[in-house]
Amino acid sequence: MKKSLVAIILMIMVSCVFSQQRPVMSTYMFNGLSLNPAYAGSLNILSASFLHRKQWINVDGAPVSNIVAVHSSFYGNQIGLGLQASQDVIGVHKESAVYLSGAYKIKTSAGILAMGLSGGFDNRRSDFTQLNILNQEDELLTGTPTRFTPNFGTGIYFANPKMYVGISVPYILENSLYQVQADGTTSDAKESRYYYITGGLVLDINQSVKFSPSALIRYQEQSRLGWDLNATIIFDGIAYAGVSYRSGDALVFLTQLILNENFRLGYAYDATVNALNNHSRGTHEIMLNYRVKLRNYKKDPQCPVYF
Repeated sequence: MKKSLVAIILMIMVSCVFSQQRPVMSTYMFNGLSLNPAYAGSLNILSASFLHRKQWINVDGAPVSNIVAVHSSFYGNQIGLGLQASQDVIGVHKESAVYLSGAYKIKTSAGILAMGLSGGFDNRRSDFTQLNILNQEDELLTGTPTRFTPNFGTGIYFANPKMYVGISVPYILENSLYQVQADGTTSDAKESRYYYITGGLVLDINQSVKFSPSALIRYQEQSRLGWDLNATIIFDGIAYAGVSYRSGDALVFLTQLILNENFRLGYAYDATVNALNNHSRGTHEIMLNYRVKLRNYKKDPQCPVYF
């Protein structure tokens, strides 16, 4: 299976254009900073999250992602600042990234409108020495090529305690990642620009139970449109249970538990619904979130509570 996965990756890489796929998260509704820089400081408190995602269990060399995101608001909830660091590994390829985000927030009678910018870099390394290569002179599969690329993004985000909506382009530059010519074949790997639209609601069923539907639409240039639909039930404001469908990919079961005023623990299981289901036992994603009110905290009735 490991050889099959590597072969699939390499066949994609030797095509004329390769669209670099960013990781997909099942708990996107609780990790807004990963999709939209305007989300920075939206909670009006300090929020720090760690997310671990292990994709396609039982497939050797399958993607593994780790993300740390920290953000908070400043100057009377007018400015939001955030930092995100991530590492993604798939087969012999490893990508590390660090991005800073900033958001300027405008308070309105209906909610808070934020406009955000982000900037940072990606560092990618491919260690072809891990492969058993039949042709040692193959220039496409030699050494440990490394590529450092800066990038930046932007977005807008509107939220109040009952709803949110956001539009973002978190990676604007289409950097060249890896280019080699050998025997008339060109390997040209490039980043693709991403577009995200997110939105969600919180509806009262009764005094103790709330219903929260949400959606994520993602478009990657030179790729087809993708979307996630989610329905989550919130019990007494502390226990979340939901189900999502990701177009052509997975049926997702997720939960989040508010342990106390500071800690939240989330988990998602992706049951694969495409042909890969014959080889994989699904995907696991776990999230730990820490929230704390800073010394200059001031309650803002327009700040979101559930996302």
